[in-house]
Amino acid sequence: MGEDRSVRHEVRSIEASRVVEAPAAQVFSFLSDPVNHVAFDTSGMVRGSTTGATIAGVDDVFVMNMHNAIKSNHQVENHIVVYEPDRAIGWAPAEPGHTPAGHTWTWRLAPAAPDRTVVSLTYDWSRFSHIEMLDHLPVINCAQLLASLDRLAEAL
Repeated sequence: MGEDRSVRHEVRSIEASRVVEAPAAQVFSFLSDPVNHVAFDTSGMVRGSTTGATIAGVDDVFVMNMHNAIKSNHQVENHIVVYEPDRAIGWAPAEPGHTPAGHTWTWRLAPAAPDRTVVSLTYDWSRFSHIEMLDHLPVINCAQLLASLDRLAEAL
């Protein structure tokens, strides 16, 4: 397991990768269903999806129930900004009714064998526009990003 994982940390982004023992189509299908997002959350903030629909393309929005020390219980709209079936999916969180704040979560999938996929997860806050909240970013660290990938692998 350890030999199939890596981390890269830029100034305002973190990327982690690992090999998952599942085909890219299966990984993409799992990530496209917001109900599954609790399974790979390592921030402790994701409580569940309010949306029953599977993500179908760019500009879709799914809503998650969240909890953290700053806002307590709240909801976040996640705007789909990347959607390439079986290759990549990404979203930009926003306060309900507002434009995204400028941070994104992007999952990239690269088939490594028929039943193996290199999954890369990037958390990027380089365009975050809420200056008053910037000190609270990143919301997760490198170890948590890797743990998210591990949880995804376990869930599949």
